[in-house]
Formats: sequence, structure tokens, C-alpha cells
Amino acid sequence: MISYASFSFFLLFFGITALLYSMVPQKIRWVVLLLGSYAFYFVSSKGNIIPFIVITLIVWGSGLLIQKMNDTMKLKRKQASSKEEKKSIRAKYNQYKRRILALGAVLVVLILLFCKYINFFIGTLNLIPALNIKELSVIQPLGISFFVLEGISYIADVYYGKIEAEKNPLKISLFLSFMLTVVEGPIARYEQLGKQLCTCKYNNLEDVSKGYVRTCWGLFKKVVIADRAVLLVSGVFDNYESYSGLPVACAILFYTLQLYCEFSGVMDIMCGLGRMLGIELPENFKQPFFAKSINEFWQRWHISLGTFLRDYIFYPVSLSKGIKNISAKTKEKFNQYYASLIPTSIALFFVWFTNGFWHGSGWKYIVYGLYYYFLMMLGLFFKPLTDKLCNKLKINTESKGFGYFAVFRTFIIVNFGMLIFRADNLKVAFHMFASLFRWGDISALIPGAENSIEINFYDYAVILIGFIAILIVGILKERKIDIIEKIYRLPFALKFVLYLAAIFVIIIIGAYGEGYGVVDLIYANF
Repeated sequence: MISYASFSFFLLFFGITALLYSMVPQKIRWVVLLLGSYAFYFVSSKGNIIPFIVITLIVWGSGLLIQKMNDTMKLKRKQASSKEEKKSIRAKYNQYKRRILALGAVLVVLILLFCKYINFFIGTLNLIPALNIKELSVIQPLGISFFVLEGISYIADVYYGKIEAEKNPLKISLFLSFMLTVVEGPIARYEQLGKQLCTCKYNNLEDVSKGYVRTCWGLFKKVVIADRAVLLVSGVFDNYESYSGLPVACAILFYTLQLYCEFSGVMDIMCGLGRMLGIELPENFKQPFFAKSINEFWQRWHISLGTFLRDYIFYPVSLSKGIKNISAKTKEKFNQYYASLIPTSIALFFVWFTNGFWHGSGWKYIVYGLYYYFLMMLGLFFKPLTDKLCNKLKINTESKGFGYFAVFRTFIIVNFGMLIFRADNLKVAFHMFASLFRWGDISALIPGAENSIEINFYDYAVILIGFIAILIVGILKERKIDIIEKIYRLPFALKFVLYLAAIFVIIIIGAYGEGYGVVDLIYANF
């Protein structure tokens, strides 16, 4: 695919689209965005757009049918003469709507399962000795995991009456294919993004200026830091049997840094470019490594995925009749805390299973999701005991010291999760975890030493400086200091110098050219 950090994307796709977008009348700006997005998607996916078109039509058609049921129900309820008749009409049409919602969501998910997971299912079935099913040659559509969730959220929001269905299929297509969200998200709602893309308000100099700063910050994180960290990460993970101890620990830490800088960096680029067009994209990161618990970490990391799972899986499951029945029965046998925990744990299982399964077609991704589920449930189950222990030992859980401990604890837990996420499979993950507790050859981390990883002192220095910069920016954001706003308020001459310096820093010390390979976007595979 065409990388969001490449010159070809900035010049050929976004650049031309933004230029035309600023020249045409407001009422047809959405057409420019649609054509630019389709061109980008067609080239990046190498023409594999049939699944996307089919999903778009299903989403559009499902929304229209549900909207028709909504309108008919309202009309008939107005004409009804009694409360009983109105109640009967509501029940009848809600049943129709549920069927349409279920059919639309199932069809979209089936396309996702076939395109992305069919060979995973075949491989799992082939574990049965008598079976020998051949794998299929299926090309996974670019960004399918992202626009499928956006499509489901659109159908569900029409069902719940949060939005009215869009009659124009091309505008639904723009919402799903928008070039700044289609590959890596964020997973936007139609209410958040779709309406903006349709109205296309005029941008101004402030939007362009602040968008430029954020785009440069994202490029710095991606091109300068993440694409350097990958040298050590790939060196160890691709030859995991040769390393143990400190080199493995460093590889895990560097992968966490790489993934964060790449994913959040791309989100900064997308939000910055969107701001330059006058379009506000939903935030996807909020200083996740300042989190004091796993739950808080996932409220700060990949926020759009977390809110989707909360709104469209956790709430529907926890409010379903089956869960309500379980909740009623548990209240008769357990105290209030554990009675509420049991139904919650069932709903959370579906959330975390889906989280892991969404990320990829392999058992390691399912284990990755359930890893967090198990630890979260463990914490919730023992919370009454840990609270009593803290009170008995007079540990102030609101103190700064305990807060620092909680942040460090969460950071360690997340890094073990990153090991599962990055390893080729579960066997490799378990091998590398065990190797952490064996003494390793520390010299492997030193450039020029025998069996050393292909990373030099210059790369180490740039990564360290970059890490310090990210840490400082993160602390300032935690203190509610808007750095971009402060830069915008600087005198024009100083601001202009900073703008030039930012782009030159990226060009001069970016990790590309001789010694650096092209690094594909990690989340583009999902």
C-alpha cells in the first residue's frame, strides 16, 4: 500500500485532493474527497475493491430499510387511537428493525470472516487428522477491519435513532472510504465524521497552521523514532533463538515504543491533515502509558476501537435478556459486588475475545485479547481483598507514590501483552518469555560487536532524544497544556522558523535511505 508517511501520498493523493478541495464550491467538495479517496484506495489495494463496494451497498441498503421502518412506525403510532395499539405497533416494527440490523451486520461480518479469517478456520479444522482442506487464495481487502466496524456502527446508529439514514450511497461510500481513516482508522461514527464529509465547512489559516504542526509531530514519531526502533525489534524477533535476557527485554520495550510511535504518529498525521481541511477526526490516543490500570490503558489506547466494543458489544450483551436473568439469579446467591461482577464478566469476555480476534487471524491474537481479560477479571475479583489489605497496611492508593507504582505495574503488563502481539506465534512468544529469565549476551546490543543487532549509536541517540521529547509532550498534555495552541500564538517570524525547522528535522534525521528499509504500517494489516 501507499504509506501515509510517503511523499507519494502527500504530493499525489492528499496534495492534489486538498488543492482541488480548496478551489471548488462547498457543495461539491465532498465529491472531490470521494474521488481522491477512491483513487487512493484503488491504487493502495491494487484494484481489490469489490468487497468494499459490496459492503458499502449492504450498509447503505440496511440503513435505508431501517429508516423506512422508523418512519412508518412513527406515522402509524400517530394514527393509533390507544396506548395498547401504539405499544403493539412499536413491538412489531422493532422486530422488523432488529431483523434488518441482524441481517446487515451478519452479511458484513461474513464478508470480513471470509476475506480475513477463512484460512485461519481451515488451518484450525486441519488440526483434525482426518481432514486435509486446502487453503484458499484470498487477498485481504485493505482496511477491511476498520470500515466493517464503521459500517456496523452506522447501521446500529440508524436502528437506535441516533442518526437518519443517508439516501445517497456515494456519501456512505465516502464515509467508509475516506482516505484519512480507511487504512488505520480511527474508527469513526457517521455522526462524528460522515456529516462533516457531507457539509465540508470552509477551513481557515488557523486550521491549516495547527494541522501542519500536528502532522509534523506525527511524522517525527513515525519516521524518526518508530522506523529506527524497528531495527532492534526485527533483529531480535526475527532471530529470537539467538537472544535471551537483556536483548529480548530491550526488543520488547523497543517494540512497544515502535508500535506506539507508529500508530499514534499516523493518527497525529491523519488528524493534522484532517484539520487542514477543516475536518475534525476523533482522537485515538490519550497518553496511554500514564495509565494506572489496564482498564484505563485501554481507555487511552486505540480509543475508537474501545468505544466501539463498549457501545456495540458490551452494552447490548450486558443488557440482553439472558444476562439479566443471570444477574437476577446471582443476586440470590452472592453479595452485591460479586453478583454484579458475574454478568459483567460474561459481557467483558465477548469484548476482549472480539478485541483479540479483530486484530488478526491467529490464535496469538485471541490469546492477546484474553490475556487482558484474564488480568482485568483477576483484578476485579480480588478488589475487595486488595482494598482491605491496603487499608490494613495503611497504604494510601491516592498518593503520588502509589500512583507511580500503578503506572509502572501497568506498563510492565502492557509490555508482556506486546510480546504476544509481536511474536510470530504463541510458541515463539512463550520461548521469548522464558528467555527473559536467562542470562543473555549484552554485547549484542552494542553496535559493531560480534552477533550485534544492526543498529548504530546514532540510531540509539536519536531514539533516546525522541523518547525524551515524547515524554515531555505527554507530561504537558497530562497537565492540560495545549502545545499546538501555544505555538500558534507565537509571533509570526518565530512561528515560521519553527515550521521550517520541524520539516527539516524530519527530512534530515528521518529513518529512510541507505541502511533503512521501507517499514509497512503495522495496523494496515488489520
